[in-house]
Amino acid sequence: MNSSGSRYIGVIACALAAAVVLGRPAAASAAITDVGVSGGFGLGFIQYGVGCTYTVTATGAPGDRVVFEDSVNGQPGGGTFGPVEEEEPGVFTADWNPAVLGRHTVSAGGAATDVNVQVGYDFGIICFTLPEWVHLPF
Repeated sequence: MNSSGSRYIGVIACALAAAVVLGRPAAASAAITDVGVSGGFGLGFIQYGVGCTYTVTATGAPGDRVVFEDSVNGQPGGGTFGPVEEEEPGVFTADWNPAVLGRHTVSAGGAATDVNVQVGYDFGIICFTLPEWVHLPF
């Protein structure tokens, strides 16, 4: 074997050793199988309001790295999420605050759920939602 062949084998051996030492990268949120949003209190079918806080839950594999996303009518940036916590093995939660009226798609790792967000009135222990055409006098 010539010196370039030995050098090639040496490079391959170093790359394999580095892969073993560094391990595999952190798991992405691709293994998420379900996303849900806690229900609020609303008039009829309306459960979610702007300015209110809800708990978003994702189910995946223990130790996954979960990133929640929110889009409204197909556009990103419909709300904000608090820090993601693993409540129990494979169950991840975060607070979600929708900031825009409309049809939201809350997702993580390919799993998603759709919710309709309307006008919200946060009274501390409860957040009441109404259709956008109904407004409280305060």
